Amino acid sequence: MITTAPALAVDDVTVTTDHNGRAYAVIPDAVARPLAAAALEGIDPEARGIFFESAPHPADSWAATTVRTIFEAVLASPVAAEDIHAFGLNLYRRFDGGTFYGFVVGASGWDTEARWWRDYKNTRDVRVRGTASIAYASRGPAAGTCTF
Repeated sequence: MITTAPALAVDDVTVTTDHNGRAYAVIPDAVARPLAAAALEGIDPEARGIFFESAPHPADSWAATTVRTIFEAVLASPVAAEDIHAFGLNLYRRFDGGTFYGFVVGASGWDTEARWWRDYKNTRDVRVRGTASIAYASRGPAAGTCTF
């Protein structure tokens, strides 16, 4: 579990798309590394396949706070203004929960000019696996928890 990690501000997040129109939230590497580790918590490292969910991170945890900041940056971006429904965050402001159907990556893993991954094989540590999610307010005790 993450005990200390840098705080993320909305202005630290660059929201962009790749050349296929998929959304990316590009964040500083110092934030991406611990967030990538949080996304893998609770997942068996020997598991094969794609349908795995991380351990839930409490609503007041660093991971949940960081994901909320990413959500706010995505919602404030011109990229999201084009089609907010495609990003899974259309109900975030109303129900305080949702899922970002895009990618979160550290700056060293993203080539801004090419709008594509940079050195994909060697930047695993800054790629956040899964889809960042915050449980809706209606989920009772799980409300606000974060999973990937």
